[in-house]
Amino acid sequence: MATATRTVNVGGLRLAVEDHGDGLPLVLLHGFPLSSEIFAPIRPALETVARVITPDLPGFGGSDQLAGAYTMDALAQQVVELADALSLPRFALGGHSMGGYVALRVAAAHAERLEALILVATRAMADAPEARERRNEAITAIVGGRRETFVDAFVAKLVGESTRRRAPRLVEELRTLAATVPDEVLIAALEGMRDRPDSSPILGALHLPVLVLAGSEDELIPPEAVRHMAALLPDAQLAFVPLAGHTPTVERPVAAAEVMVSFLEQLQQRRARG
Repeated sequence: MATATRTVNVGGLRLAVEDHGDGLPLVLLHGFPLSSEIFAPIRPALETVARVITPDLPGFGGSDQLAGAYTMDALAQQVVELADALSLPRFALGGHSMGGYVALRVAAAHAERLEALILVATRAMADAPEARERRNEAITAIVGGRRETFVDAFVAKLVGESTRRRAPRLVEELRTLAATVPDEVLIAALEGMRDRPDSSPILGALHLPVLVLAGSEDELIPPEAVRHMAALLPDAQLAFVPLAGHTPTVERPVAAAEVMVSFLEQLQQRRARG
């Protein structure tokens, strides 16, 4: 049984990785501007059916920064090299928000390595012009010394209206995670998300089980974008977590974990049948 909080050397970078449980390896990638801590509330439930591996992406949490551009493909390569370092020839891969963008780029280049995908509060399409402009405005704010203004506004949208009313402390906890990210990493990640390619063309060729999971109150990824992505996948399950926004694993961990555990159990049954 793997039970370790470890530092893994990946291409000269030290990545902070939580690695617990045994069974099917499940690598989970966090979103922007957070860390692997967003999976802590669901990790115990997932560990009953999988080996749960949650790295901090480069520059976030306890991981070293990338030397070059933070393209989604560059981050995807880090994930593949992490899997190699952990001796994982095949694994299930999940991603939340930006982590979902990265997971889709892993699927684009290395689908043969994947047992399944879990896409949480994310989309396959590239940024529309207005979204690109919002990224540019965020970069301008950070460069201009208005980082706190950007982070406060952005983090507030990471949870749904129900969560803001019911558990405002969660917004503060997410803000604390964001506060640890250096300005240059925030800017580089915003540029990477702004310039990411459209992953929609690869979806029809992904012949593997995919769980598409979203919060019913997500203010950053509209439900129609989630449904559109699920409709393009040959083998997808679509689920919405009620009363959750953009971070359902934190806002409604029991409900989110229940859907994910059920998906993983079905995956294991399929694997057992061959």
